[in-house]
Amino acid sequence: MAHYVIRVQGDLSPELTDVFPSLAADHEPAQTVLHGDLDDQAALAGVLNHLDTLGVTIIEVVQVPPPRVTRSG
Repeated sequence: MAHYVIRVQGDLSPELTDVFPSLAADHEPAQTVLHGDLDDQAALAGVLNHLDTLGVTIIEVVQVPPPRVTRSG
């Protein structure tokens, strides 16, 4: 499993971001950043194809290390 960041043009609505339940969405001015773990390259290709089908402009796709989980207490 790999962690990906997918930056797209525009502010995607909750209806659109809910289509990708394995990805979280952070809204930035004029962009939406989807990020999360995907099982494999096929899963990534599926997300990218779905975004293309929706007419969403993909700006950047980056594989990054998973975020660190810190424990308090």
